[in-house]
Amino acid sequence: MEKYEDVAKRGINFLEDLTITHKNKKILIVSHGALIGLTLQHLLPEKFPTTYIENASITILEKTNYNWKCALYNCTAHLCRQEK
Repeated sequence: MEKYEDVAKRGINFLEDLTITHKNKKILIVSHGALIGLTLQHLLPEKFPTTYIENASITILEKTNYNWKCALYNCTAHLCRQEK
């Protein structure tokens, strides 16, 4: 079984590679909640000492210069069906 630390490192390396390959582009990544949560915990530990990711939720990360920020976390508003 892969160690949590290794999962987080793999997630961060993947994100860093994408920001280089697709500089100044918007990128959609679909992943399991465990990879998202562990990556967030290591990328932004002050903001995410723990995480819980709902199924089909949306999390938005932004990188400016060398800094990451989480603009949206674990949002499921798009799953709520509005009755008319």
